[in-house]
Amino acid sequence: MKEIRVLYVDDDQSFLEIVKVILEKDGEFSVTLTQKGDEALNLLVEGDYDIVLSDCRMIRMDGVTLREKARELHPAMPFIFFTGKQKEEGISKLLNDGLTWYLQKGGDPAVLFERLADQIRTCVREDVLPC
Repeated sequence: MKEIRVLYVDDDQSFLEIVKVILEKDGEFSVTLTQKGDEALNLLVEGDYDIVLSDCRMIRMDGVTLREKARELHPAMPFIFFTGKQKEEGISKLLNDGLTWYLQKGGDPAVLFERLADQIRTCVREDVLPC
């Protein structure tokens, strides 16, 4: 089965590295990391990714802006917000736009990362939109 190529954007370097190690452990995912939205956009232009995974709150360019700009480059590419606590109205707006899946960081790490992997698989392999 083909590896799923993930571009993961988060300003928390240690969390980036943890996610990469966990997702890549079985060889199903290949994860490229960046802490900056503008760098993520350059990677999307230059590289070949199946999905973008992004934090919402980041320095310089937030995840919502990144998603909008990524959609201009790749309108059909799945995009999942993987983020910490958000205000309820912010989550509702993200979900109501019909383009985004959302997973909140926290809780049991084993459950969290299995849910994340499942969401990525669903978006990419089952060609389910919206993501």
